[in-house]
Amino acid sequence: MVRILLRFPEKIVNQPIIAETILKYSIHLNIIAAYVDFHGGQVLVEVPSQDIEKAVSAFRERGVIVTIPKLIEVDKEKCIHCGSCYSLCPTGAITISEDFSVVFDKEKCIGSSCGLCADACPMRAIILTREPNLMVPNSGNEKTL
Repeated sequence: MVRILLRFPEKIVNQPIIAETILKYSIHLNIIAAYVDFHGGQVLVEVPSQDIEKAVSAFRERGVIVTIPKLIEVDKEKCIHCGSCYSLCPTGAITISEDFSVVFDKEKCIGSSCGLCADACPMRAIILTREPNLMVPNSGNEKTL
């Protein structure tokens, strides 16, 4: 599964774009997080790897801004297990183990849509990175992100 961030401008936010895309292209989506109001919105979704190009193209054709969010990367040499990141994580992707070390669950992490852990880390042990070698079509030209 690949996570993509869908940004809906105000002029299209009231259209059923996600539902129509799912039905028209038979794409399975898992919604991770969403914030939508009448000014626009963002929806973080997971798409099966084999459907990523089809999904990105379909959403961009409808005027949705599609980006691949950065994921967290932890430098275990720098991490002092202080828990600053844990206290701010809204998804429960960061936990404290029995030995009081910080544990990161990348499956629960919503990455750059949030980024609170990276900002909170006093040692700068957490950075946001992109998935390597991901091919995503962009206005007809393929681009490696």
